[in-house]
Amino acid sequence: MKATGAIFEEPPVHSSKGERHTNDVCTKVSDDSYTIDGTDVSFPVVVGDASMLMNGFLVNAKAAQALLAGTGFRVVELLPGRAILQLLAVDYKENELGDYNEGAIIFPVLAPGEKKPFPLFGAMKRMGDGTLGNFVYRMPVDQEYTTHAGRFIWGFPKWVSKIDIEFGASSARGTFVDEDELVYSIAAKTGGKGAPKEQRAASLAIRDGKAWRTYGTNNSSGVTFSLGGEVPQIGETHPLARELRALGLPKKPVFTVSVESTRMTFGKPESVEIGAPFGA
Repeated sequence: MKATGAIFEEPPVHSSKGERHTNDVCTKVSDDSYTIDGTDVSFPVVVGDASMLMNGFLVNAKAAQALLAGTGFRVVELLPGRAILQLLAVDYKENELGDYNEGAIIFPVLAPGEKKPFPLFGAMKRMGDGTLGNFVYRMPVDQEYTTHAGRFIWGFPKWVSKIDIEFGASSARGTFVDEDELVYSIAAKTGGKGAPKEQRAASLAIRDGKAWRTYGTNNSSGVTFSLGGEVPQIGETHPLARELRALGLPKKPVFTVSVESTRMTFGKPESVEIGAPFGA
């Protein structure tokens, strides 16, 4: 998958069953249930256990906004002219959608109709209280079923790729390789004992000419937050790696986070026309 731009060009999934398109193998039964490749899914979708790591960076806001052209979303400026970019790696160990690894390229954004927060403290407050949406720019995974489910139910830009995650006693690393080309490899310290209260936040995506919003929760333990961190490895030739380089990477992250164990729930999605406001 080498297409770039915020409007994801969804490739078919190649498997032992041949070339398969998500909309051909999935059906919406009702607002509360779906059939995904022959298996029924109902809400909430529960992740019993997962580990994750994330690197956060400050990048040029105009350059980041250019990547979001046509979405109706606006990047949030933590500082004037500086937007937030997050690179993630998640190991889903107990999940109704399967045991798989996932990467993600995410930008905290404002949806149409939302007021711009004050720089720094206003943006940090909204990130902390879960009232700031996260636009999922890309979300590679390493299995077919979650690709179809993530696309069809929540609009996530998923496709099958290669994500390796190592979560040790003092450090974790996540590496995303697509079509034998490195996109990114990130690291974070582990070993923390943090256990914040339940967090709730919205994930935003674009699919089939609509904007999608889904609220999820997570209850985490073994959280390690660090200022700064190891400079990530960024590929040279893959289009997504070139986009990250155009945003100024590789450079030291502003912060890193690792989570030894988290329980998540994903609720029903809301979809509107691109550029329209979501409901209250």
